[in-house]
Amino acid sequence: MKIIKKNINTTAPFVTKDKSIIRSILDKSNSPVKNESLAEATLKPGGHTLEHRHNSTEEIYYFIQGTGLMFLKGSKIKVKAGDAVLIPPGTNHALINNGKTTMKLLCACAPAYSHKDTITTESPYKLVVFDFDGTLADTVGGILATANIMAKGFKTKGYTKEKIALTIGTGLDSFLQGLFPKQYARLGARTMINIYRKIYDKKFKVALKVYPKVAQTLKFLKSKNIKMIIVSNKLKRYVVDIIKRLKLDTYFDEIMGSAEQKKMKPHPWALDYFMKKYKVKRSETLMVGDSQYDVETGKRAKVKTIFLRHGYADMKIVKNLNPDFYFDKIDELKEIV
Repeated sequence: MKIIKKNINTTAPFVTKDKSIIRSILDKSNSPVKNESLAEATLKPGGHTLEHRHNSTEEIYYFIQGTGLMFLKGSKIKVKAGDAVLIPPGTNHALINNGKTTMKLLCACAPAYSHKDTITTESPYKLVVFDFDGTLADTVGGILATANIMAKGFKTKGYTKEKIALTIGTGLDSFLQGLFPKQYARLGARTMINIYRKIYDKKFKVALKVYPKVAQTLKFLKSKNIKMIIVSNKLKRYVVDIIKRLKLDTYFDEIMGSAEQKKMKPHPWALDYFMKKYKVKRSETLMVGDSQYDVETGKRAKVKTIFLRHGYADMKIVKNLNPDFYFDKIDELKEIV
C-alpha cells in the first residue's frame, strides 16, 4: 500500500457553505482516500457558522483551540479545547465563537465531506431588495403604450419596445426628458409628468405579466425569514396595484416608490435606509434588478448585486459595472440564500 502523507500548511484555505474557513488535511481532492475526510476549521472571535446539516455524512468535531457554543438538535452546549462532539447524519447544527481567541477544530467526515451533501438551513442574507419593472414583472407594455400615445399627440415618431425598455429605470422625469427633449424643454417637467400619468393611469395594465418562477422564489425566501423590499423609481400606487393583480402582494415587507425616496436609484439612499431600519449588515443584503441602474445602486451601497438578464438593460454598461451574479431566471436565487 502506498503511504500518503500531507501537511496542513501546504493547503490553501477555502470558505464552506456554512461560512467556516477550512483547510483540508486529507480528502478526495488531495489523496486516494475513499470513505472519510479530515479537515481543520477556524472561526474568528464573534464568528458563527450558518445552521446546516449533512444528509449522508457522519461528522466528528474535535476542538483544539478556543471556546464556543454549539447548537445541536435544538440544544445549546458549551465547547472548549479537548472536547469532541458526534454529529449524526441529518442533524442540524451550528457553531458560535464567543471567546477572545480564534477557535480551531478538526472535522472528521465519513463518507468524505461534500458540498452537495451540505444543506444550509439558515440564509447568509437577511434582506433582499428588489427592483420592480423588468425584475419581478414585465410592465413595459403599459409604458410603451403611454409613450406612443404621447408621441402621437406631439406628432413625433413612435417608439419600439426595445427603445422603451432601455430607458426604464431612470425615474419618470429623466425618462420623459430623454424621449421628448423639445416638448420637455417647452412644457416643463410638471406638465410632461401630468400628461404621462393621465394616460398611464388607463394604460398601465396593458400586457402585464409576472416573470416565470417569481412567486415560487418569493415563497422560498419568505420561508427563510428573509426581509423582502421593493424599491422602484415609479410611484408606489402603481406598484401596489400591479403586485395585487399578479398575486404577489403577500410576500413583501415594504414597498418604496419614487415619492418616498429622498434620493432615487442609482443613489444608494434607499438601501442604506432599509439596512439601518432592519439592523442588517451590508454583507447580509442583496440587491436584485434587471438594469444597469440597479447594479449601480447595489455597488454604491456596497452590497452583493444580482443582475437578471431577462429585463431591461444596456449589457455593455452592466458588464462594466461587474455585478456579483448573473442570473437567467430569478429562481437561481435559491442557490445562494
